Amino acid sequence: MNSNKLIQILGYAGLIPFYFLSLVANLKNYNFLIDIFFIYSVIILCFLSGSLWMKLILLPAKTNDYLLKILSVTFPLIALASELMVTYALKIIIYILIYLLIYMCDKKTAGEQLPIYIRMRFFLTANVIISHLILLYAISTNGLF
Repeated sequence: MNSNKLIQILGYAGLIPFYFLSLVANLKNYNFLIDIFFIYSVIILCFLSGSLWMKLILLPAKTNDYLLKILSVTFPLIALASELMVTYALKIIIYILIYLLIYMCDKKTAGEQLPIYIRMRFFLTANVIISHLILLYAISTNGLF
């Protein structure tokens, strides 16, 4: 198995916990799965931010790298603060925004050098956002705002 195939398998497999936890959280008395979903989401956000950080270090310097480097360090801090201090619904909105911003930063830094990666990241980001919206539905129907 080549490296690109393994990267794709691992990337797509990472969606399984998002969908499993968000769908099962729609059942009554499974509220603890919401917390596990958020912990998993923070882990993935930190991973993506770290990947962005590494890409910013390895790729040739651009004039606006400073902002992207600051953002790649700030995203996990915002997610952690959100995990500790905000309601479920607001957390989902914040996480969705961070996922979108990380994707945009990835796309900006990769440019045309990594089209297969960016296409995969778009698909993964869209599905992670969908799973967050499914969880938002579970939260709203169970009155857990």
